[in-house]
Amino acid sequence: MPKETFLRLRDEKQESILRAAIHAFVEHGFERAKIGDIAKQAGVATGSIYQYFEDKRELFIYCAEWSLGVFMKKLDQRADVKNMDIYEYFQDSVSKIEVIGEERELVMFLQTLSREPGLMDASMKAMYEGGNDYIKSLIQNSKAKGVVRTDLDDELLTEYFIAVTERFRMRWVEQKVDFLDVDAQNQEIQREIGQMLELLKNGMGA
Repeated sequence: MPKETFLRLRDEKQESILRAAIHAFVEHGFERAKIGDIAKQAGVATGSIYQYFEDKRELFIYCAEWSLGVFMKKLDQRADVKNMDIYEYFQDSVSKIEVIGEERELVMFLQTLSREPGLMDASMKAMYEGGNDYIKSLIQNSKAKGVVRTDLDDELLTEYFIAVTERFRMRWVEQKVDFLDVDAQNQEIQREIGQMLELLKNGMGA
């Protein structure tokens, strides 16, 4: 987690620093990315970064958590997530494609996680923790609609959903993000989503 000094910054300043860091990690990888370059691009002193984060590792991990939050926020703006069940959320590929088109550098950054084995587990853990409440609210919507099993704990259903879908999402990002034909891309994703929905419903469906 960032230090309190970072959390007290304006949202715009926080975003500027994190996007500068993400750009450096995408361009150079974790080892070769330099804190001084990140600070320069963000318009802050190099020492300020260390006032905000313990070290470069902590900054990298928080960038992963923040990136997921950006995607979720933008998806919320495009879809009525508060009233969606878990299947409707997963099936909404159009909104996801739009967000990925807007945030390609964030997608490219998330792709780097697989190339940073020493950081991947901690980064994924931070992303899961950041997304758990979001998924849990969808699980609760789904129970209210009677489309998932009510005899299972919300936490267990959340873990199941993440476990089943996470590798699918990462594979989709890795393989499909450079497609230029959005219509063809959407058709292919919809086909794969249909198959994944069957797996989910067999495991957690009411």
